[in-house]
Amino acid sequence: MTSQQPSGTPMQLSEKILRSILSRESFFISDIARETDTSLTTAIKYLNRMIQDGYVVPLDKPSGQGKGRRSVRYGVNPGCAYFVGVDVQNFGLSIGLMNFSGEIIRSTTDSSFRFENTFGALEYVCTSVLRFIDGLAPDIDKSRIATVCIALSGRVNTLRGTSASIFAFENLGDLSLADFFTERLGYPVIIENDTKTKAWGEYTAGLSKRFSNLLYVNISWGLGLCIIIDGKIYRGMNGFSGELGHIHAFDNNVMCHCGKKGCLETEVSGRAVARILTGHILDGENSILSPVIAAGKEITMDDIIRALDQEDPLTQEIIDTTGQKLGEQIAMLINLFNPEAVVIGGSMVCTEVNYLMYSLKISINKYALKIMSRGVEILTSRLRDKAGITGACMLARQHAFKDL
Repeated sequence: MTSQQPSGTPMQLSEKILRSILSRESFFISDIARETDTSLTTAIKYLNRMIQDGYVVPLDKPSGQGKGRRSVRYGVNPGCAYFVGVDVQNFGLSIGLMNFSGEIIRSTTDSSFRFENTFGALEYVCTSVLRFIDGLAPDIDKSRIATVCIALSGRVNTLRGTSASIFAFENLGDLSLADFFTERLGYPVIIENDTKTKAWGEYTAGLSKRFSNLLYVNISWGLGLCIIIDGKIYRGMNGFSGELGHIHAFDNNVMCHCGKKGCLETEVSGRAVARILTGHILDGENSILSPVIAAGKEITMDDIIRALDQEDPLTQEIIDTTGQKLGEQIAMLINLFNPEAVVIGGSMVCTEVNYLMYSLKISINKYALKIMSRGVEILTSRLRDKAGITGACMLARQHAFKDL
């Protein structure tokens, strides 16, 4: 494939034509026109613009296909533009680089990162992203990075570029958080909720070919939900949709980090498992993680996963109960949305044996209406810990070409 340097910004192009082009390794103009239900003339016009800007290149002219432009096979130019995805987690910071074809070609994870809602942590994220970008040379021309997408937990308004939960500091002045990142990094930046980025990563990595309507449940240190309807993320009025973890579900008098008591997340999340597990150990029950508590340390998500992988009975028992409780709520969501599929992702399912899913599926079968749940596929994450950066990169690419 011949590599070309894109000239300027891309021209106007309909979203459906762009999606059709990006979904193929190679194509003929007639393929695009047929799939998008547009005229051949329209497809040729748009394709010429993509070729002019270096986003699409002719590959060859196969024999036996006849003469004329329709016989030319085209493909996208992978190196014409790049997108950076950043997944800010409670126990880790992941950064990835995607080319125009949708391939993650570089990635790194800082497992030592511990999230704190401080300006220092915000600066740490910025410094880490800049270091990652600087490290791309000489193989990658960083001037071709089109957009950066940073995934954050909590309530994020992507359209306004604001976060209502974390990094919402007064000393940012009149800048939105996205604008602050843009000034600090030197690239256009969008921010998005972490559950939505994970869901979009899973969806664009293959699920979009099978489903138009699905629910993605992210059970990590917290608990979140992404709703995909007709192939699009449902964000709600302010972009805050999906706060599954903060519905009132228990009369347990446990204060949630959101400031309310009895939220689902106080019993169903990595944070809840750590609290419950700590309580059992302090009451004298034995666990692989007993030495962690004895040393005066707090249990982390990595500790929980390690205990599950080592088949710690106490941790397995707590996860089993967690799955039961989560299954009840997913049954409610199935009754409410009647989706084609429910995907369970997040750190809690990144274990060698997925203990959570056993009790979760039993609970769904028990509480969901049969007529609503019949045919609904209950799936686990395929991308696992790569879902966040994949989805962030895909959303960055989508944003860069939102006006096409």
